[in-house]
Amino acid sequence: MAVRRQRARLRIRSRAVVAVAGAAAVLVTFAPGVADAGTATTHSSAKAAAGWLTRQLSGPNRDHIVTAFTPQPDPGLAADVVLSLDAAGVGQHSAQRITRWLRSQAKSFTAVVGAGRNPGHLAKLLIVAEAQHADVHSFGGINLVHALKSAEQPSGAFTDTADPSKGDDPVSQALALIALSHTGSIADWPDASAIGWLVSQQCGDGGFFYQSQTTPQQSCNDVDSTAFAAQALLTVHSSAAASAVRWLRSHRNPDGGYGLAFGSSNPSSNTNSTAVTVQALRQAGNSAGYGLSWLHRHQIRCSGLASRRGALKFDDSSFEINSATYATAQAGQALAKKWLGDISRTGASTAEPRLAC
Repeated sequence: MAVRRQRARLRIRSRAVVAVAGAAAVLVTFAPGVADAGTATTHSSAKAAAGWLTRQLSGPNRDHIVTAFTPQPDPGLAADVVLSLDAAGVGQHSAQRITRWLRSQAKSFTAVVGAGRNPGHLAKLLIVAEAQHADVHSFGGINLVHALKSAEQPSGAFTDTADPSKGDDPVSQALALIALSHTGSIADWPDASAIGWLVSQQCGDGGFFYQSQTTPQQSCNDVDSTAFAAQALLTVHSSAAASAVRWLRSHRNPDGGYGLAFGSSNPSSNTNSTAVTVQALRQAGNSAGYGLSWLHRHQIRCSGLASRRGALKFDDSSFEINSATYATAQAGQALAKKWLGDISRTGASTAEPRLAC
């Protein structure tokens, strides 16, 4: 299922109708005379999703999430939670605790067999560090920028720094391009080879596959890879972005959502694929109304159990806490109408709001 590929492929693996996101709806209110951030309520879908995520945090410091999908806390999921909190502009006490925990996990999360580093994981942590205004040159004992740039091969592909045969896939490459474009230094901007490698993975119709391919490319029907690639290509101002965006717009499911692989045996819409597509479309200047409406329909609202309100179901099936956690962490960014590279904690509050009912 999609959640399995979220964890394996860094999604990391791990998005009221659209009008609810209007200016009046994003206000967070507090009970009169009460300063506790936990009493905040909101009509904003993004803020409600973020508040729900903060209440899933566990451990003695409430700084990570454990699900049945992984025997240990998943740093990739934790990273997406931070980005959702930052995108929604709330939950900063929680975001800072999670970021500290990610620092403690940085070496093990990015490690591979031997002395190498996983470029996709490096890129994900770099995006989090940028959003949290952390030191990108010293994050958990790793210079994230240097380590990621060192993973680039002569071909332009970012691979395992110890084994160049591993790690070159469109999602990892896209994350690396996005991360290096937002360090604050023009010297870190992705070079032509790195951009060219990602473009080389694009099929003639604009889509991407979930693994790297030799030419001629085939099976370019992967929604997730295409959506991540589109964000990266838009970020670096590549003309190839336009065809990737057109592919996404033309491969929407009839229900308005997006599935993992269009035209596959399991094309059903899911929250994660829909959310990352919404992010790409919003970055391209589209309203992404169909995708946003699909996400709103799959968020637990006031008719649901109080403990679930704000969370998003993974798909049309019944609510399941583990898949909902991964789904909500990705969806929160899209509900806030933010794409990777456009997420920052600037101006965010410490509120951990509940859905106003």
